[in-house]
Formats: sequence, structure tokens, C-alpha cells
Amino acid sequence: MYWGKIIRMLICTAIAVCLWCGSTVADTVGLCPGGESHEFESHIMVLNTEESEGQVENICIHCGYTYTEYLPTTGHTYEEWQLVEVQEGSGSRIERRECQGCHRSEVRVVGSVPAPELGPEQLESLWQTNEMDYVLSASIGGLWGYTVVVLWYNSLVLNWYKRECRKNLKNRR
Repeated sequence: MYWGKIIRMLICTAIAVCLWCGSTVADTVGLCPGGESHEFESHIMVLNTEESEGQVENICIHCGYTYTEYLPTTGHTYEEWQLVEVQEGSGSRIERRECQGCHRSEVRVVGSVPAPELGPEQLESLWQTNEMDYVLSASIGGLWGYTVVVLWYNSLVLNWYKRECRKNLKNRR
């Protein structure tokens, strides 16, 4: 009985998909009401750019049937990274690159900053400022752990409920 429902559902889904896909293909490739095949004239409604998709409206010159085609975004095409500035004290450098189409630019800092020498008093004050970060991260971790435990327990309860419902259905038959 259960498998019969699943098979009927799959068959109905396959028929619906075939009918929908078939009608879509028939609309764009089929014949005009006059017996000729469609001949489309295309009009750009929205030009596609690096960040937004475009739209083209296609109109049949015989019957006036229209459909809209969507063009994908082109994406940025960046040049190579070029050196802008060198930081003398830290040894890092700033680099920039630009999109060839829209001239959008990106900037990055490359290199490392050496750690300063800290005395015992500075290390102690550094720990005191980071102590709150430790408490905060521990409490967030505890919250995530609590969430995982609650979800796990709920899945156990849900599975138990499903088993009980199946038992009741079997007992009714």
C-alpha cells in the first residue's frame, strides 16, 4: 500500500514534468497559427553587466508571440595586482587591481607586521583585556553545545513519535 502511493506520486510527477517541459519547448519552437514556424525579432530590455543579469525580449514577427530570455552576469575581469605603496617600517605593501570592464578596484595589504617586544606589565594588561574575550567565546561555545544537545534530543523524541504512530497505524488495520 505504501509503495503504491510512492509509485503513483512518482508517475504523476514525471507526467507533470514532461507536460510542462514539452509545452515550453513547443512554445518556443512550434508553429505559428498561420502554419509557419516562428521567426523572432530580439529586443534588449536590460543589458547584462558584471553584477546584474540582462533580459532579451523575443517577439515573433508573424503572430506576435513573445518570450523573455535572461542573460547571465558577465562577472568582473581583473587585471594583475599592481604595487601602490611600500610601508617602510612594517615591510608590508599595498597592492591594487582594477576590473577591465567597469573599472571597479580592489585593494589588499600584503606582508606581515612584526610583533612588538612586550614587557611583563604589558603582557599582564594584555591578558586582562583578552580575559573578557575568553569568557565571551566560552559562553558562545556553551550556547552552541546546548543547541546541539537540544536538537539531538528533539530528534530522538521525533523518531520515537514516528515509531509510535506507525505502531498505532498497524494496530488499526
